[in-house]
Amino acid sequence: MEFDMENPLSRDAAKEKRSFSAPPCSGYPALSVPGERQSNESSGGFYLGIVNIAGESKPLEKALDSIRVFGQYDAPVLITGETGTGKELAARGLHYCGSRSGHPFVAVNCATLTTDLFASEVFGHKKGAFTDARQDKKGLLAVAERGTLFLDEIDSLSLTSQAALLRLLQESEYRPVGSEKTYLCDVRLIASANCDLQEKIAAGLFRRDLFYRLHILTVHMPALRDRKDDIPVLVRHFLRQFAEQYELGEKIAPAELIDHLTSLSWPGNVRELENTIHRLYLLSGSGRIEIQHMPATDIHAEPFVPSPITTDMEPDAENGADEFPLTRQCGIGAGDYNFSRDKRLLVERFEKEYLTRILDEANGNVTRAAMMCGKDRRALGKMIKKYNIRRGLFME
Repeated sequence: MEFDMENPLSRDAAKEKRSFSAPPCSGYPALSVPGERQSNESSGGFYLGIVNIAGESKPLEKALDSIRVFGQYDAPVLITGETGTGKELAARGLHYCGSRSGHPFVAVNCATLTTDLFASEVFGHKKGAFTDARQDKKGLLAVAERGTLFLDEIDSLSLTSQAALLRLLQESEYRPVGSEKTYLCDVRLIASANCDLQEKIAAGLFRRDLFYRLHILTVHMPALRDRKDDIPVLVRHFLRQFAEQYELGEKIAPAELIDHLTSLSWPGNVRELENTIHRLYLLSGSGRIEIQHMPATDIHAEPFVPSPITTDMEPDAENGADEFPLTRQCGIGAGDYNFSRDKRLLVERFEKEYLTRILDEANGNVTRAAMMCGKDRRALGKMIKKYNIRRGLFME
């Protein structure tokens, strides 16, 4: 086995460095000191360092305590939680709380990488390794040297890529595509998953041995529906953020709007709330954001379940229930019927809401969204363009 002379770390030195325990976090400029939960009078709640994880609820406090403690060690960390809960922010918090904070933090979304692309992006490649390899390329491991590599949505990796990652975790060494040399790396690995990896293991889609390697330390980022006490804090935080970004002055959220936001289910979690406040801030002309500027499509509503079909097709006389809610919501009826027009209205409503939901779950990634729904990527892209849906609103 050959180790490149450009990478002077010996195996013993690398192991010694990996076992180093960092001192407590200190001295980082921003809203607070990394690793310390500090109150913020202008919004209430507490924050974690410059990554701006804000809130005051017990579930979030538990997560922040874990980040503060785990950040001091070089062991791998697995971050779990639904999409939009702030897993990358948690990963950055772990990085800035440790001894590697002065070195690169590199994040990669595994959902966008095929097996071949994963090897090239993470390990790098040599010139001529494949058709388009016109020059040597440094991999993300080399870019993140002495720092942190964050593998987001690790559950999306193929089994082949998982095997390559397992070797990296076991030996702290890798070989670029097309190279005969093996390189040592000094990088802390943090991974995230927004699904139950145990279920993936049972289905044969995730390696059990890789799970054990990653499952040394775990941070769970709670869903927003489990920390609704944080919504007022987050709203004020985002309003300050957008006031600084656009320089349009500070705006406040009236109590009735806060109550409405707290009543919603937020399937897209904090990211969805941030996008909503972003919209409200830009559309509200006065010094306060208003409820009338909420998105017209209520993606928080429960999925429509049609009532059992009856023979008389009349409303339920006993409770006055409407058996045709979908058509009435689209303005169909009241003596004005046109099958072609009404069908188009219903299809457009369905397509727009469907695209909004799937893009939110795919973090705005069209390729992943197409794979999730079994549709051609180009065709899905045309539909997204047709309804003028901005993918950027769903990206972390």
